Amino acid sequence: MIPHKLNGSTLVAFVPFMLAFCGGGASAPHVKNLDHPRSYSKVMLALAITAICFDLLGSMAIGMTVPKDQIQNSTGFVYTYGKLLTSIGLPGDLLQKIVGIMLACGIIGELGNWIAGPNQGMYEAAREGYMPKFFAKTTKHGVPIRIMILQSSIVTISALLITFTSGANADFAFNVSLAVTTAQCLMVYMIMLIAYIVLKRRHEDYHRMYYMSKNPNTSIAIAIFALIITVIAFFVTFVPA
Repeated sequence: MIPHKLNGSTLVAFVPFMLAFCGGGASAPHVKNLDHPRSYSKVMLALAITAICFDLLGSMAIGMTVPKDQIQNSTGFVYTYGKLLTSIGLPGDLLQKIVGIMLACGIIGELGNWIAGPNQGMYEAAREGYMPKFFAKTTKHGVPIRIMILQSSIVTISALLITFTSGANADFAFNVSLAVTTAQCLMVYMIMLIAYIVLKRRHEDYHRMYYMSKNPNTSIAIAIFALIITVIAFFVTFVPA
């Protein structure tokens, strides 16, 4: 489980783990609705530990099932299902395709949430004039349809470019998509951490629904530590897989 050498090839293996936790903070705005807001950090910590354990167990299962020269990021998960099912006498080749289709449907649903998630922030930016007012237009139900079209177009074009410029190397396309998505998420986290540090230093008197620590210096120290890790992780995503 511990890499024999700590170099670019081993560091880039952490990119999928980074992406797995990106977006976990999307639930943060709902802290104000909790009866006990301070329990939020405990829940997130438990979630992180659980996710890490399941990721490790899944990775170990793939490593023990699939030959090393056949492991690919883009097919390892589905291929492992096929190997395991075949080993117990079931039609693994057929069932792994079914699992792949189910996985694709789940990813499409998740992608929809990721596309729709930032809409409100971009809509507010358009309303405030940070984006063209053209994007501040909404439907009668208050949906910023023009921003949704813009986002979906960018995602679709990016996906098509990565897919059709990678040739027959599907694993390369998968790794590029993974790295790009992770880098974009980490950029947002860097901005948020810097904003948090500035707010804690200059506007500690602001009312907040949740405090990471009663001591502002402790909160700033934790944020700086997280920022350093995030910056390192950001540059790791650019290391060729």
